Amino acid sequence: MNFRDVINYISRYPLILQLGFLIVFILCFMGFIMHLIEPEIFPNIFEGIWWAIVTASTIGYGDVSPESRLGKVVAMFFIMFGAGFMTFYMAKLASSFVLSQSALSRGERSYEKSNHLIVVGWNSRSNHTINHMLKHQPERSIVLIDFSLHENPLQAEGVHFVRGHPGEDTTFKKANLKDAKTVLITADQYKSELEVDMQTMLTLLTVKGINPDVYTIVEILSPEQMANAKRAGADEIIESAHLLSTVMINSVYSHGISTTLLEMLDHLKPNQLGFLNAEGYVGESFCDAAQRMNEEDILLIGVKRGSELMMNPTPSTTIDKEDRLFVIHT
Repeated sequence: MNFRDVINYISRYPLILQLGFLIVFILCFMGFIMHLIEPEIFPNIFEGIWWAIVTASTIGYGDVSPESRLGKVVAMFFIMFGAGFMTFYMAKLASSFVLSQSALSRGERSYEKSNHLIVVGWNSRSNHTINHMLKHQPERSIVLIDFSLHENPLQAEGVHFVRGHPGEDTTFKKANLKDAKTVLITADQYKSELEVDMQTMLTLLTVKGINPDVYTIVEILSPEQMANAKRAGADEIIESAHLLSTVMINSVYSHGISTTLLEMLDHLKPNQLGFLNAEGYVGESFCDAAQRMNEEDILLIGVKRGSELMMNPTPSTTIDKEDRLFVIHT
């Protein structure tokens, strides 16, 4: 490898690293030169490098210094140019760090980790969701995508922020969608239902176009768009209007039920409420399966058969192979 190849190799790195390489080279070179000029004062190259670092950093211990005229002349030029160059590098390093942190706060830097959750849209629901996950699963990596924000609203909690339109490929590439595990698309309730749902569909199509295998959860406002969300490839659909109206209806018949439902959901930690495969319980009655699960601190509360969810079915209901058991891990 010749000198030109070395220069081309170093030029591939960022400017701040190139300056670092140059400084290391200058310090080593000056240490070697001082060792050649005054071997009695600098018996080895290490002693020369030590003097060069102390001199260039303007610390100046004074434990060793050149005594010959040639050594002093070389030291004079090194002090004038080396110390200034070192100061410039430190200023450049500090400036680079500040710019990097500023870009991170403004959502301009790409996310490079994997198996993370991407939350699209900043609102009260996404805020509550992210804070809840940070509380119960602090090890979970979260990326927030939003265009209306100008800086990360949750930078203190360690959430990575990407500013950009959720309907553009470049935005999701910055969020490293290809290595993501789950995408949650929330609805902007400050716009009309049709406009919001159309934006959700566009975002969903963008996500599935980049990573068809990622698990997507979308929030839909109008029930008419449920079929379109399924056609677009949504793995799970949250019809927020239906969910809210159902809670309201139950509150009319049973006063205070809405507060109780929220308290119950808040009390449950992530993964406590979910589905289990029926393997190991096929052919048993609901009563026998519930009793066996109860011994393992699992509460069986329902069975999902196809698209039908049977909450607390009759004790004699037989569990089929394709059933999914609705449980609470106590």
